[in-house]
Amino acid sequence: MKLFITDIDDTLSVGEVVSEEVMNACARLRSAGWDLMVATGRTYSAARRHMEAIGVTRPSILYNGGRIVEPGGRPLYSRLMDRDLARRVLEYVWTLPLELQISGDEHIGCREKDAETRRFFAGVGPIRLVTEPVVTEPVFRICLWMDSEIMPEVERDLRERFGHEAEVCPGGTQFMDIQPLGTSKGTALDRLLAELPSRPEVIVAAGDHRNDLELLRRADIAASPVNAHETLLREADLVIPRATEHGISTLIDHILSPDFSVGGATGQRLL
Repeated sequence: MKLFITDIDDTLSVGEVVSEEVMNACARLRSAGWDLMVATGRTYSAARRHMEAIGVTRPSILYNGGRIVEPGGRPLYSRLMDRDLARRVLEYVWTLPLELQISGDEHIGCREKDAETRRFFAGVGPIRLVTEPVVTEPVFRICLWMDSEIMPEVERDLRERFGHEAEVCPGGTQFMDIQPLGTSKGTALDRLLAELPSRPEVIVAAGDHRNDLELLRRADIAASPVNAHETLLREADLVIPRATEHGISTLIDHILSPDFSVGGATGQRLL
């Protein structure tokens, strides 16, 4: 078994459309005997079209590790936030100059004023308006969207307040995730691998931001787009073109070439 894992946003695609170049490359990879899966912070309803476009063949990771689903969407594993923790996080961030997303079971909660959140999810999943910082339903994660200039300060404050009981991790230049302690794409992959009779012959994983780091550290080959966060670029085995330039297609072409080997040099640029 050979396993290919990719993040969605700014790695596989930008937005809701997977390019024809990437879809065709994934088809070639499947034909060569590879299994495919995604690892994303999205809900299934928001990730489904991407999963179908690349033809995932193995269970995929959603909610940044909070849920694992079969290719058709049936949940295999879920990790929820403690309700009291979720409430305290909401109370703290409620008046900060940012937008919030509350990831429930295949729906997103946000406030009337959270315009970017409402715009993003308008066409991909149900939205429930939240009017006060209370928790009435299960919560997988709380995601914050803000001006990039205040990200370092918000991250520092969140870690000081909640770092002993929650994962606080940027998921993009303007996104911050708060999840149950020990939850990540990497620990979700550990769970999946533990169910296999043996470890895959090779694991290739691609991602662009800090919430992908634990996943990439578990791969035999870690790939990141050239515009990825500097933390990932320092550790990447392969640096690929950005998603707007079909970087995943370039990565797959390399994987299927005679030049591909697991023991290649760190930081090789496929540009």
